[in-house]
Amino acid sequence: MICLSSANIGEIYEELLAIFKVRYPYNSREVLNYRISELVGEGRTRENAILTLYEREGKITLAEAQELGEAVRKEKEEDIEKQITEHKKSIGKLTLLFSKGELNEESYKAAIKPLEEKISRLEREKKEDEIKVLEEKLEKLKSRNREAATLKPKRELVELPAPPPTAPTKRLDLKTILKYFAHGFAFSMIMLVLVFIGVFVLAFLIAVGLLIGLIVGLVMFFFILSGVNGFLAESIWSISTQQDWANHLFHGFVLFGALIIAHIPSIIIQSKVPSLATAILLFIINAFIDGFAAKNVAVFFEE
Repeated sequence: MICLSSANIGEIYEELLAIFKVRYPYNSREVLNYRISELVGEGRTRENAILTLYEREGKITLAEAQELGEAVRKEKEEDIEKQITEHKKSIGKLTLLFSKGELNEESYKAAIKPLEEKISRLEREKKEDEIKVLEEKLEKLKSRNREAATLKPKRELVELPAPPPTAPTKRLDLKTILKYFAHGFAFSMIMLVLVFIGVFVLAFLIAVGLLIGLIVGLVMFFFILSGVNGFLAESIWSISTQQDWANHLFHGFVLFGALIIAHIPSIIIQSKVPSLATAILLFIINAFIDGFAAKNVAVFFEE
């Protein structure tokens, strides 16, 4: 079994980046991160996505990639077990102090509550990983059965070389569509509240500083846009965006422009057919569009 750590994953990522720099010299990192995020959107972990891309580039065999994936999973399971054990030890110590009267009931409950929540979250994560392993094994079994039931092509009977396998086409399944809707809907709801508050803040800034106040208000708005989108991208798609202030500002600016362009057809339709039904229908459609635009902007600014 090949031992794999986070450092190994980092090394594999850098090797992949070197390959992509040759193929995509102008935006290699963005293309690589987008390819990784596509696989993550299919339900894979980031580590598994990197290994899958690396295997597709022909640098390691499928068997080696599977061994690396198992090593990553085993390392993660051991880390989860270690964290659970440490939290349980801490609860045991606090319980002992409480039984001795060195902690009152209120302090005791306040201290153990976050530890119990962490243990519960880790246990859920452990079960999800176990379910994912079973699903992968079931998919492999189904794949073997399909291969066994498929007749060999005639070219193999005369020992002609088979063409190289093509890269699998990503399907837009129901789960991904619902993720787009959830992203767009949550983004719209959060921004509706923040914009309502922001109008008063912007009016105050303009009243105090005129042009400077307007500029400060716009900068704050772009920061809020990128912050909300970064939070939703990480929560829904497991995409971590860059956190420095320049990328935050540019992220918000690009997202604002993308959303303005995406909403132009809706504005035209609403002006032509103004009604409550049209507004509701456009809101639902725009939730998908906003989710798609916001997710892809987040991918562009991924760490």
